[in-house]
Amino acid sequence: MGSVLEELTAIRTVAEMTEAFGDEAQCRRLVEAMVWPNGRLCPACGSRRSITLAGRDMGRRSRPGLYQCCNPDCRFQFTVTTRTPLHGTKLPLRTWLMGLWFILQSDKGISSIRLAEALGVSQPTAWRMGHVLRLLVLRDHPLGGTVEIDEFHFGAKPRRDPNPPKLGRGRKGQPRTTKTPALAVVQRPSGREPGTPAGEARAAVVADLSLDEAERVLEAAVDPDAHLMSDEWKAFVAVGSAFAAHDTVRHSQREYVRGSVHANSAEGFNDRVRRTIAGVFHHISPDHADLYFGEIGFRWSQRTVAGQAQRRTRKGRTVIQTLWSRVPPALQLPAVFRYAVGRQLRRTKDGGISIRSAVAVFG
Repeated sequence: MGSVLEELTAIRTVAEMTEAFGDEAQCRRLVEAMVWPNGRLCPACGSRRSITLAGRDMGRRSRPGLYQCCNPDCRFQFTVTTRTPLHGTKLPLRTWLMGLWFILQSDKGISSIRLAEALGVSQPTAWRMGHVLRLLVLRDHPLGGTVEIDEFHFGAKPRRDPNPPKLGRGRKGQPRTTKTPALAVVQRPSGREPGTPAGEARAAVVADLSLDEAERVLEAAVDPDAHLMSDEWKAFVAVGSAFAAHDTVRHSQREYVRGSVHANSAEGFNDRVRRTIAGVFHHISPDHADLYFGEIGFRWSQRTVAGQAQRRTRKGRTVIQTLWSRVPPALQLPAVFRYAVGRQLRRTKDGGISIRSAVAVFG
């Protein structure tokens, strides 16, 4: 894995990326090193003993990169893409690596139309490549340390039918907004020293901003020993008793920071979600929103502290601002493929996608 990191570290520009991912055998070796960092693993039984089957370069009919499990009860034949989101792909691995690099290189992502133009593939293929990345970077382990939570809404206003009268706002029995609610969970970094990685960020679509929905999301996303921070929303206040500590800021009284107590990181992540949707995707379906949130949260975590600097606010106060440095896109690839085995995505007959499994089995 060390030599692979050295090769990925050297990739900084488009020209260097094209040269590094130009050979299919080299790309297969890179993907195998990232999917199997501790050695080859059978995706069916988890055995570490397997043999390489002779390929076409040796006069045989099997395709390159084909292995067979040595477990007598298994004998499963597999490649590095078997039972991963790349399962059954007809695209070369170099196209996949170049596409993932282009997606990660942009700070807020890239649309499927622009990705298709860059790779020379169709727009539906590029759209599926984006969803493959989003499925690969999903994380399901609970967040610990200091965790901030906040709610937000996304989605544009629906087109109004000119015939019915305009709905009243706040009228009994009618919602105040037609936007989709979501809950964001952001982990603070463990320190402010240069090189410290940023915390992780998650978001999930909720049916409403009730206590039941907050409990459902936080139970899966936050460790019970975490220190929770939020505003004074009643659902957050009620759910905070289930964690080791819970502090709130009173936004209704124009209190946004009290020492180290604030939810500014979660609000910053919410703003990044809105800017990404408005600037890149323009619209996302609530059915696939959790995948898009996973991609945005992965980008949020792929940063390190670069230092601190003094800044003067518009009101004349001097504050200390943390400066961040983004991890190069090529060095993000090992984290992308870390939990690939077990997660599977298929294309449906009507041209959509179906997630067969979002759980990593080995890795």
